[in-house]
Amino acid sequence: MARPRLISDDAVLDATRQVLAELGPTKLTLAAVGARVGLAPPTLMQRFGSKRGLLLASAARSPEMVLRAVREAEARNTSPLATLRDFALSSVAHIKHREELGNGLGFVQLDVADPEFRAHALAHSAAIVDSSARLLAAAQQAGELKPDVDVLALARLTLVCFNGALQVWAVNGWGTLTDFLRDQLDLLLSPYLPE
Repeated sequence: MARPRLISDDAVLDATRQVLAELGPTKLTLAAVGARVGLAPPTLMQRFGSKRGLLLASAARSPEMVLRAVREAEARNTSPLATLRDFALSSVAHIKHREELGNGLGFVQLDVADPEFRAHALAHSAAIVDSSARLLAAAQQAGELKPDVDVLALARLTLVCFNGALQVWAVNGWGTLTDFLRDQLDLLLSPYLPE
């Protein structure tokens, strides 16, 4: 009979994201993740197969984390546009230093070069675009956006704004990340707001 797991896979994957932010995917080790949660590297090997398997599991979980963050933002807001802003800003609120974001952006190399990672990156992007389109359509219904807005196109622009703001801030570090992202989102949405 197998022993029950005292430390869940979710806890391990949360630790993986933290270590990724600190070290990036190249320097991340099973030992570093294991030390964070109190598991030996062989235990992580048994669960995930390899460092690659651990990183793939982390990437596979990413779309669900987007959907969870959107649900949490919806629970805190009644306005669809406020929900969209809340979702975007709460998603980056934990990032305080450019180096953290730079280390996380190292994952983009895997997303581009490796088909398995790319599939998870596409699912992550789709979760953001689909959630944004749903919130923008609700905003349009509520009169928060002009009636002639192409919500799918604007949802894709929202993804571009979000990802672009992260990369620009990682290099330039203008103010705090949440303030910078808020300003970029407001600039993006302003032409589409009713007068």
